[in-house]
Amino acid sequence: FDVLVLTNLQGDIVSDLCAGLVGGLGFAPSANIGDHIAIFEAVHGTAPDIAGKNIANPTALLLSGLAMLRHVGLTENAAIIENALLYTLENGIHTGDFGDKTKAPVNTTEFAEAIIGNFGKNPETGAREIIPNKPGTPVPLKLETNPMMITKERGNETIVGVDLFIESGEQPVAIAEKCKRHAGVKFNLINISNRGTQVWPTGSVYTNLVNQYNVRFESIGDEPLNQQDVIGLYVSMSGNFKICSFELLNMWEDKKAYSLAQGQ
Repeated sequence: FDVLVLTNLQGDIVSDLCAGLVGGLGFAPSANIGDHIAIFEAVHGTAPDIAGKNIANPTALLLSGLAMLRHVGLTENAAIIENALLYTLENGIHTGDFGDKTKAPVNTTEFAEAIIGNFGKNPETGAREIIPNKPGTPVPLKLETNPMMITKERGNETIVGVDLFIESGEQPVAIAEKCKRHAGVKFNLINISNRGTQVWPTGSVYTNLVNQYNVRFESIGDEPLNQQDVIGLYVSMSGNFKICSFELLNMWEDKKAYSLAQGQ
């Protein structure tokens, strides 16, 4: 393939795997071209274990720099440098992370000096065409306001409940009894979970708990609620518990826009 379009996570994995096939992360450049800024950097992260030892492979950083040169129109300079790099590699000059292990590696400085010494030379395979420079920096669009991404409307949205995340060192049954007193005429206490595991209305005494619970209330008969209803429940519950946060439970038309709790 000439181009693979992947999500961020899969792109990260594939780029690492491909880099491994050609010698390691020391060969993987990257370029991020945005509407208003462009960033060029090596894919690899920091390597504190070799910091200050002058043994790092600079190829990925160099290739990222070449992408930057092409981005600003310095195509001739980029081609000369890349051809020198390829010529150097063809001649077996390498840092310690790749190459023929029977041939002594060079350090970072020596590798860079070898590339500089090969300016004007072309590799036998993969030589880059020399294209005259056309210097120019893309002018970013001047923004007057912040960009705003609007979520596409998904039909009629209603509130049908709330997850309250509370702090408590009490047992689930004791928490449930207190919560029921705050349910009022609009809410039902549905479920209490701890670290994602249901502990009420059913649960195991062998479940190890922490002092933070998720308490789920839903409206009686899935009747629509409003934010004032939820805030009223929040205020009432705050008389017994420290509430860390809450999440609304929404419906889009007839579809639940939230995950069912364990046991539901």
